[in-house]
Amino acid sequence: MAKKLTEKALIKKLDGMNQEELKRIIVDLYKCNKSVEEGMSLLLLGEDYGSILLEKYKKRMYKIFNPTNIVRTGFSLESAQMVLLDFADVCVNDNGIWYGDLALYFAECATEFTMSYGDISEKFYDALGDAYHDAVVIASDDENLYKLWKSRLEQIVHEFSGFGWGMEDFIADEYYSIPWIEED
Repeated sequence: MAKKLTEKALIKKLDGMNQEELKRIIVDLYKCNKSVEEGMSLLLLGEDYGSILLEKYKKRMYKIFNPTNIVRTGFSLESAQMVLLDFADVCVNDNGIWYGDLALYFAECATEFTMSYGDISEKFYDALGDAYHDAVVIASDDENLYKLWKSRLEQIVHEFSGFGWGMEDFIADEYYSIPWIEED
């Protein structure tokens, strides 16, 4: 039974192909995989497409955190996390710009959900903290992104002021770990 190709073996195989063969592979992947289609479009079309794509994923996220009838439909943390994971697959080459924005939006939605419905589960707060952490890491690597997201990052800190479960400390520690904070 043949093993799956390693990245190194894949590169070697691709080096042996002509341009037409490579185009055919890329087009076939583009047509059969939604993440590849969106990722390639993001890579080739840039910021305009990125903004449209981000809004599409934000709408999906919003619907999960704000269902029309939460009593009947409930809330699915797993679905919200899946939207974030799906977007991460699309944003492989974006240096965190688009993914970080959606991770921050996840944290904003989760914060609003907490403020509306009260204490949730530890798993919920872990997911919120992970998303906030991802956004903070990306903002820490890019001062311009920090400036762009500053008010949103700060709003979450303020929302969790006085909140239990250790979230207040976690969110504040994350926020104040951003190197650009001292320079404000």
